[in-house]
Amino acid sequence: MSSSESLTRRDALFAGPAAGAVLAAPSASASADDRPPAVAAPANAKAVMVTLRLSAKNADAFKQHLLEVIPVTRLASGCRYSHSYQHTRTPGEFLLVQGWDSLEQQQSYIAWRQARGDLAQFGAFLASDPLIETFDLFDA
Repeated sequence: MSSSESLTRRDALFAGPAAGAVLAAPSASASADDRPPAVAAPANAKAVMVTLRLSAKNADAFKQHLLEVIPVTRLASGCRYSHSYQHTRTPGEFLLVQGWDSLEQQQSYIAWRQARGDLAQFGAFLASDPLIETFDLFDA
């Protein structure tokens, strides 16, 4: 197979039964079954991304910790989702991606965790302060 015939990662990702199919937006008269479910997000919704670098070599212990605390995070007022990712090549690096209705709700949740002492326990795993980035939702 020549290099021009080899699949790129993107090609491989999109290869399959629908490869080559054109995605069309449903018409205004399309039935509800032809449309994805609508989930309204508040105009001020925020995505929060937290990058964590571990000091310990035992990433499994940190993963176990996340398995215990993230389900509670998802119950917090204003939390729409919280997903945890482990870096593919650097197992001591994690990414938390969370959606919040507002920064005030996210900050209230962090204050609650701080008051309980949870952040000190969390910080014991880390080599450095977490990198916390906030993104505004826009409709695309």
